[in-house]
Amino acid sequence: MILFVDTNPILERRLIGDSFPKGGTGRASSSETIAAGYGADMAILANNMNEESRLLTFLGGLAGERYERILRQSGNVVEVQRLKDETQERFVMEEKYKTSRIYTEEPRLTREDILDFYERFVIETASSDAVVLAKGTRSDNPEEMKLPMVRYARKKSKPVMMFSDENDAVDAVREAKPFGIIIDRDALGRIAGKKLQFLSDVTSALKALYGGDIPLILVTGGVKGSILYFRGECYYAKNDEESDSFNPHFAGVAMAAGIVRNYDAPMLLKLAAAAAQSERDADFAKIKSDMNRIHVQKMEV
Repeated sequence: MILFVDTNPILERRLIGDSFPKGGTGRASSSETIAAGYGADMAILANNMNEESRLLTFLGGLAGERYERILRQSGNVVEVQRLKDETQERFVMEEKYKTSRIYTEEPRLTREDILDFYERFVIETASSDAVVLAKGTRSDNPEEMKLPMVRYARKKSKPVMMFSDENDAVDAVREAKPFGIIIDRDALGRIAGKKLQFLSDVTSALKALYGGDIPLILVTGGVKGSILYFRGECYYAKNDEESDSFNPHFAGVAMAAGIVRNYDAPMLLKLAAAAAQSERDADFAKIKSDMNRIHVQKMEV
């Protein structure tokens, strides 16, 4: 069982039409409402990969109820910490030549809401095999809950994956000791204070910054492929064609699934690279087919 955690889910309402004139009347050719945000994306992909999972999130109001209903109807398990405020909504107007987005206000999180969420997180973590924390997207202190949740999960001896960037203090991340992190190559370079032009530059930066404190590190952002640092050894997954299409959250789903399935490092990297280049409605057969086109090689470090 994989536990996904998202502290800012979004209910998305999308209208598609040729034109929506300002101050006038437009007509939509189609419309849809979906559960959006990183948590929903990960839960849906995991379900399509036949991986048992749950999503823990804050929800409130009618928008929250609809978000929950949409996910449950598609076979996903949702664990909810209720809020008084409405779940945030995103209205998308997709015209022939442009797309506009309008957001409602984010729900307020009180200290009591956050403490209750931590308690719920500890309970859900205890019955999970792996945990993936979605990147925070709130406008104020988006990642304030991340490292405390990492510490709670590690106290339960559960492997927890998180997404990192230059806003995270390296010492704080090392102290929290997540089992794995996913970080963009450019962000890693900004932390290291230099451009990481070669693969050897990436591996050297990982060793210098994180040492052996974090067993699993996936470095994304290369158009030619991605790098997995696993317990002191490095592996490189070369894409079958150059592409900058890489969804790190889908890679996180795959890495958690690989941990649960006891994959070795090369197979885990293949799964992560294939999943990261897929859509959230992709099934495991499609991802497995894509894995066969990805070549993984061990790097000398």
